[in-house]
Amino acid sequence: MTPQTPNASIGQPGGVHDLVIDLFNALSAIKQLSELDCQVDDEAKLVKQALASLIQYQDMERCSFFMLDDAGMLTNLTGISVEESPQSAAVRDKPLTFKVGEGVIGAAAASGELQHCRNCAEDPRFEKTAAAALPGSLISVPVFTLNRHLIGVLNVSHPQPFYFTDWHIRLLEVYKNILGQLITTRRLVRQMERQIASRTAELETLVAETNQLKEHFASMSMHDQLTGLHNRRFFYDQVEIAIAQHARYHTSLCLLVLDIDHFKVINDRFGHLFGDQVLVGVASALKRQVRSTDILVRFGGEEFVLIFTNTPCDNGKAFGERIRQEISKLEWNVGGETVNVTLSIGLFCLNADACPGSLAPDIDEMINCADTALYQAKANGRDQLVVFEDQRLRGD
Repeated sequence: MTPQTPNASIGQPGGVHDLVIDLFNALSAIKQLSELDCQVDDEAKLVKQALASLIQYQDMERCSFFMLDDAGMLTNLTGISVEESPQSAAVRDKPLTFKVGEGVIGAAAASGELQHCRNCAEDPRFEKTAAAALPGSLISVPVFTLNRHLIGVLNVSHPQPFYFTDWHIRLLEVYKNILGQLITTRRLVRQMERQIASRTAELETLVAETNQLKEHFASMSMHDQLTGLHNRRFFYDQVEIAIAQHARYHTSLCLLVLDIDHFKVINDRFGHLFGDQVLVGVASALKRQVRSTDILVRFGGEEFVLIFTNTPCDNGKAFGERIRQEISKLEWNVGGETVNVTLSIGLFCLNADACPGSLAPDIDEMINCADTALYQAKANGRDQLVVFEDQRLRGD
């Protein structure tokens, strides 16, 4: 855009032509500004792209932007001149800074109004500026957010005095509003992205904590809190798997019901706290005797249930006898008295050919059979293992 002189007239052909060109250039600059991507990572890059459109379409010598920082200072964020491309990097050891109210730029920030210096050489605000760095004319325009918070100051200059006209001023008033909206939108998008990232991180943490709680409570629901063994609920979940493997692969398994002899006498004589110690001690000894593939649970009270998978009846009986002997070796000292306990064990054996076809044995019936053998062991004098002998259920 060329500076208008008093002789330029709309009524003259040249005046109309110049006006059309000026209008086209102004609209082109505004269009280019409105098409900028506000989601660029670097705010300085966004502002420099915005300044480039002024350089390209308005014949301005230099454009710069002074951002208001957290300390209340106006710091040169970026700038571009006719010799530079929008992609060129600024080379400066230390950016220029102004206090709000200092110089033309500071006056624009302080007043919130456009400042126009028509001839910088005669303006007292440029007394200390070196002649080589002195522009001819200068306009500083404050840029605000949508809520009228100061973002910074748009600074345009030209080496010629009296270069800028009312047309430039009107254009810059529109331009700074669009630039303010662009910067505001970018900041709001960035703020939203940070909030989304923060909320996502919080949600991921919450989901992880929820899963940990679910696992914790699932574990609690499957474990006996006193002995640390699995409980009856876990047993019914796992025994279904063991029965299915038995039916599919035709393997043998042994189910043992183990009961501490005279446990009620121990509770009545020494108290329930000591009785709990006995339960914990027996449970620990049982855990030491079983394999990782076996199923051991505290079924209730002083009763435990144990399944030996892939184990024929003779082996199950031998394992049961070894467990009984180990429990009989346990000792507790209470009130100067040594206390020993014994186990009575009922064993039910499910042989490899016990389930012809797809017919699976009834789990509760298997437990009842082992209980029957346990009651026989109690009746025979306790501290012994009895095998359930009903051939119809064992598959013999």
